Amino acid sequence: MHTDMEQIFNQGGLLSQHIDGYAPRAQQLEMATAIEKALGDSTVLIAEAGTGTGKTFAYLAPAILSGQKVFISTGTKNLQDQLFNKDLPTLRKALAVPFSAALLKGRSNYLCHYRLGLASGDPLLKPYYSDIHALSEWLGQTKTGDLSESNILDEGSSLWSKVTSTVDNCLGQECPNYAECFVSEARKKAQEADIVVINHHLLMSDMALKASGQGEVLPSADAYIIDEAHQLPDIASQFLGHRISSHQIIELCRDSIREMEQDASDMGIIKDYAERTEAALRGLRLSLGDIEQRTPWIALRDKLGVKDQISTVISSLEQLTDQLEEASQRGKGLEQCHVRASELLEIFDYFDQEHNDNSMILWADIRVTGFILHATPHDVNHYFQQWMDDKPTAWVFTSATLTVAGKFNNFTNQLGIQHAETAIWPSPFDFKKQSLLYMPHIPVEPNHDNYNKHIIDIAQQVISYSQGRTFILFTSYRAMHVVADALQQQNDYPVMVQGSASKTSLLEQFRQHGNAILLGTNSFWEGVDVRGEALSCVIIDKIPFASPGDPVLQARIDSLKQRGGNPFASIQIPAAVIQLKQGIGRLIRDPNDFGVLVLCDPRFLTKPYGKLFLRSLPEMPITQNSDDVDTFFKTKAVSINATPKTKMPS
Repeated sequence: MHTDMEQIFNQGGLLSQHIDGYAPRAQQLEMATAIEKALGDSTVLIAEAGTGTGKTFAYLAPAILSGQKVFISTGTKNLQDQLFNKDLPTLRKALAVPFSAALLKGRSNYLCHYRLGLASGDPLLKPYYSDIHALSEWLGQTKTGDLSESNILDEGSSLWSKVTSTVDNCLGQECPNYAECFVSEARKKAQEADIVVINHHLLMSDMALKASGQGEVLPSADAYIIDEAHQLPDIASQFLGHRISSHQIIELCRDSIREMEQDASDMGIIKDYAERTEAALRGLRLSLGDIEQRTPWIALRDKLGVKDQISTVISSLEQLTDQLEEASQRGKGLEQCHVRASELLEIFDYFDQEHNDNSMILWADIRVTGFILHATPHDVNHYFQQWMDDKPTAWVFTSATLTVAGKFNNFTNQLGIQHAETAIWPSPFDFKKQSLLYMPHIPVEPNHDNYNKHIIDIAQQVISYSQGRTFILFTSYRAMHVVADALQQQNDYPVMVQGSASKTSLLEQFRQHGNAILLGTNSFWEGVDVRGEALSCVIIDKIPFASPGDPVLQARIDSLKQRGGNPFASIQIPAAVIQLKQGIGRLIRDPNDFGVLVLCDPRFLTKPYGKLFLRSLPEMPITQNSDDVDTFFKTKAVSINATPKTKMPS
């Protein structure tokens, strides 16, 4: 059945018949038409669509009507759930065409029958028995096993990893509960569905498996639509590298002992080597020092004792691996432990050698309770290009933030995309009328000791005009806490700080208060949608340059310098522009929203590169006079009460 996009998106069309207050937008129709063409011709389209374009429906409608099998990948599980539970059902009604849809997440999201059984008999998990009991009851009611539906476990709960499976410990078809496995059920539904909603982590783990020649996670598709595509290069880096954590090794040691006691009780030597490996691991952790840090491996490898300790871990792990190989015939669990041990040894190779693999960046994330060693690729573009070449289908990449000063080349270079149609649809919101950009005069640079004092003064003044209702976005935790302390001591409005509660509950409280101030770092710069007057001001303390202490970034900068490139222009500025655009995107979420954006960093005006940032912003009136901010809020407060409301759906 062919339904013209105009019949769907125009005034009086299918969407306006089914959605109250639906407002047609030329940008949404144009985007849907371009995506329809890309799907029909199996081409690559890269599309930046500003806030309020309605890009979700602009890609879902053509995907449904194409009759193809389409994977839709999103940046977060929340957005995944929204697409599947809200947007697709709305379109099913509006378009009145039959299609099947499935939601597929990574295996760590699904309750595992077998692991839950083990947990309920584990004396070490006694403190969690009430949660385990609640999960056992929920197991009888759930159709999907998706833990996000249950609200029994917090995301940070240490029980989470005990009741879900990993690639390492899944028994596959040998599992006594295989017939009722939620992961294989979800994959079967994905195999059969027309529209499959996944997330970038799953998409990239499929690519990583393909790159290492180990098959794939996802069935094949006719088309891929990647939303929040600006996140893809970073996520690809995580998945195409290797990592080994102290937690993984401890789990292996404990699983080996348990499987030995069950299937090879005459091989007590496995327990000896497992305990020896755990002891060596504790020695290695001690030798790494007690400072929590993310640091290049080379800086640690030559520290006193580290080299010896890592050799001790490797040799005891080798002995454990030999014993597991001998025992692997005795049971599926032991066979699996042998495979896991062998894979860990392969990754350890990177960290044991004198000569670094030049394609990999070696670094360590040291935490109070353990550590993670990472080998991250310098570039992912050749892997990604190869992967796209292997899937010669339609590809649509979209996000509100893909361009830097109107150009896509930063994004296409990172992913090695050579031939693509590109399009930019600016936000349909009227930023000239709905917003004001205030750039206060700050007499010192951001690295000056008194800089945060200026931020506090500016925040106090602007908040008095906006009457709370403000997000303050920071580039560092330290600055956030300094400003938060000052605001909490002298403020009439509720002050909320990232980390004091979960992100979801902080946002919920922020909306309910209606006059609160929320201070956040990285995770609050994107994916946050607060419509209406509760959020009327966004203050940004500094240009969001990534921390130079990040070992992966530092290695990429050094490598580009050695090749004669300019890392500041080609790595640091583009990443900061994208992050800044994400932060600014929090301000205006609706045709009736209004608000003030405060960019505090004087470098926007004093440095030559400042112009590049300003050219990447929506067209907003600019002022350096705080009285204009006061006037803006007073005028809007009067006019907002007289304006009838219309709302824009996805």
